[in-house]
Amino acid sequence: MSNLSQSQLNPLSPVEVSTKAKEISLYIKQAYSHFAAGDIESAIADFNTAICIHPHSAELYTARANFRKKKLGDRQGALEDYTQAIYINPENAFFYFWRSQIHQELGNQQKAVEDYNIAMSLAPEGTMYHLI
Repeated sequence: MSNLSQSQLNPLSPVEVSTKAKEISLYIKQAYSHFAAGDIESAIADFNTAICIHPHSAELYTARANFRKKKLGDRQGALEDYTQAIYINPENAFFYFWRSQIHQELGNQQKAVEDYNIAMSLAPEGTMYHLI
């Protein structure tokens, strides 16, 4: 008996992947529209729905983190989302860099430096991490 899940046994067709991507994109656009209209709860609900559709997308967690940080000033929520993105994709230097900024803003300099150093170690030589 195989340990593969049903979704691993029956991967999505290209059409299903495209449909799912469009649906996720729609929820992200709706989130910003709801925010512009002053409906914060619906905006976060749209991000949550997009994440439910594709829970293994580090990019969706970072999109919600950026929204939380920039639009809501919710640094703790952003920190949690960046941490989840790193859990999903620990090789992405940007995620560590962004999380280091949150740690710094929250006054945790040691964690900020740790994340920044990880970002530098993951980033190719000559990128922005090495120039700062």
